[in-house]
Amino acid sequence: MKKEHRARVTFSPDQVKVGLPGVTTTTDPAWLEGTSRGRDEAWSLICQFDRPPQVQGNPSLATVQFLVPDAPHERLQPGAKLHLFERATQQLAIVEILD
Repeated sequence: MKKEHRARVTFSPDQVKVGLPGVTTTTDPAWLEGTSRGRDEAWSLICQFDRPPQVQGNPSLATVQFLVPDAPHERLQPGAKLHLFERATQQLAIVEILD
């Protein structure tokens, strides 16, 4: 099964207010849709942005994949959504798998 996927990352209004990330690669906790922060297991999600989000704007396009082999890679199907932790705001961005 393919481990890398194209995705659209939509940052929270708070992240937009403080400024979108100026880097092309991030690794942060993410929760699959239907699970919740604080109660369910998070998976480290690597986001490799085409260009830094501060250049792309909101939303931004990226290639994403889970960091660890035991992660539920099979759940990263087109239309799947994840909630991605935003370091600067402690809020959650939405990651939608496109391919």
